[in-house]
Amino acid sequence: MPDRTLTPERRPRLFLVAAWMMAALWLAMLTPAGAQTLPDWQDPQINDFAGLLTPEDARALDGALTALRDQTGVEGTVVTLPDRARYGGTDGLEAFATRLFNHWGVGDATRNDGFMVLVLSENREARIELGRGYENDADILAQEIMRNTMLPAFRDGQMSRGIREGTLAAIDLIARPTAAGQPVRAPKTSIVDRIVPLLFGGAWLVILGGIARQAWRRNRCPQCRRRGLETQATPLETPLPEGGHMVSHETVTRRCPACGWSESRERLRPQTVWYGPTGTVLRSERTPGYRSLSGGSPGFGGGSSRGGGASGRW
Repeated sequence: MPDRTLTPERRPRLFLVAAWMMAALWLAMLTPAGAQTLPDWQDPQINDFAGLLTPEDARALDGALTALRDQTGVEGTVVTLPDRARYGGTDGLEAFATRLFNHWGVGDATRNDGFMVLVLSENREARIELGRGYENDADILAQEIMRNTMLPAFRDGQMSRGIREGTLAAIDLIARPTAAGQPVRAPKTSIVDRIVPLLFGGAWLVILGGIARQAWRRNRCPQCRRRGLETQATPLETPLPEGGHMVSHETVTRRCPACGWSESRERLRPQTVWYGPTGTVLRSERTPGYRSLSGGSPGFGGGSSRGGGASGRW
């Protein structure tokens, strides 16, 4: 049998091995969980990786988030995942949501006014993550949206409806008022509110009425001042020498159906798609330069979150 006696010559070698193992363990503990395993976005507005949205709700949310971005510059995104553990999210919902938000760079890098609606179907968790530019009252209002709009729908098995209504509420009650320079007012609670529910309900009607009045005043035509501007995005096709075409830009047109006023502008699309002569998709790639000048990942503006927002579990 080999001689395993700990001789003076072997002691330094064993000490170095133990020191190396301790250093490796220490570095592993310092490495953020999931730093290299976070999912990449596929679309700036909707990333339904868990397949929770109906096609109708996905189209409605895409249109609402696109209109929000075009009209105010605020970036919002919806993300659904089966669970967070496979993406290194074993350190909790809040930490994972903030890490994903900052990894993608949601929102303008200067204003930090982006938001993310994250739903984890197998974990039965959801979060509205807000950029660091929002006031503290926005966190309280996000919690109201989570508690009163999203979680009741999730508990009834209406996942798509809860995501749609919660996202639209975040757009109308948090994102748009902030973009307009208006303070986000969180609902005030008191002893009277707890004792007399009718008074509490009446206060909410006043608040919601004021919000609806502000929403009615937005999206007005600059010419006739009527509301209801229509926004349409039309892909710009570039013919290819071998036949077919390529799409990397689109024309965004805003039009007033009342007086006929309109304005158009070109913008990059997040994905460049090549089509064959018969219209079949040959390949697609991220469009170079798409919102990448601000420092975030292409497609987003480089915003960040301080961990504000609201969480819910059902």
